[in-house]
Amino acid sequence: MTVVFAGVWQAAFYPRLVRWWLGKAGRIIGVQLKVVGKPADEAVLMVANHISWLDIALLGGVANPRFLSKQEVRQWPVIGWLAEKSGTLFITRGKVGAAAQAATTILQALQAGDSVLLFPEGTTTTGNDVRTFHARLFAPAFDAGVAVQPVALRYPGRDGLTHPAVPYVDQQSLWDNLKALLAESGVQAEIHFLPPMTTTGTDRKALAAACEQQIRAFCALQP
Repeated sequence: MTVVFAGVWQAAFYPRLVRWWLGKAGRIIGVQLKVVGKPADEAVLMVANHISWLDIALLGGVANPRFLSKQEVRQWPVIGWLAEKSGTLFITRGKVGAAAQAATTILQALQAGDSVLLFPEGTTTTGNDVRTFHARLFAPAFDAGVAVQPVALRYPGRDGLTHPAVPYVDQQSLWDNLKALLAESGVQAEIHFLPPMTTTGTDRKALAAACEQQIRAFCALQP
C-alpha cells in the first residue's frame, strides 16, 4: 500500500513541481511574458512555431501539455530531468519506424485525456519565418477525434524581428544560448493561444496548412 501511495504521490507531485519551476524559469532569465488567450479546457493537439528551447519552458509554465521531443533532450542538464518528470514523450529521430512510433505515442496520450504539444516545423528557426508544417504528426488528432489548437510564439525585438539572442539555431550550444539570454535585459515573449480547429470536414494536409497560415499571419510574418 505504501509503495502504491508513493507512486501515485510522485505521479501527481512531479508535474506540479515541474510546472511551477517552468513558470519561474522565464522570470529567472529575465523574460517578460505576455499571454493572450488560453489553452483549451479539453484534450487537444497543440501545434506551435519553434524558435528556442525557451519555448518549452514558457509553454510548460502556462499550460499543461505533454511535449513531443527528440530523445537527445533527455540528456540535457536540468532540462532533460524536467522534461522527463513533466511527462514529455520522447522519440528517436532517424530510426526506422520513428514516425509511426511518435504517432502511436501521441494518440495514446490524447486518448488518455492529455493535451500534447508538438512543433510541426521539425526544428527551431530564427522566428522571422514559419516553415512548412509537417502534416503527418496531425494524424493522431484525427484518430482520437480531438481538436487542434494553434499556438503562436513571438520574441519581438526592437526592429520588429525576433530578438537576436533568443533563437537556438545552427551549431550554437545550449550553454552559449543561455549565456546570451542572461546577458540581455528586457527580453519579451508572447504566447498566443488561438481558437482550436476541428478535424471534422478536413484532412491532415489542409489542417496543417491552415494552422501554419494562422500562426504566420498572427506573427505578422510573410510566407
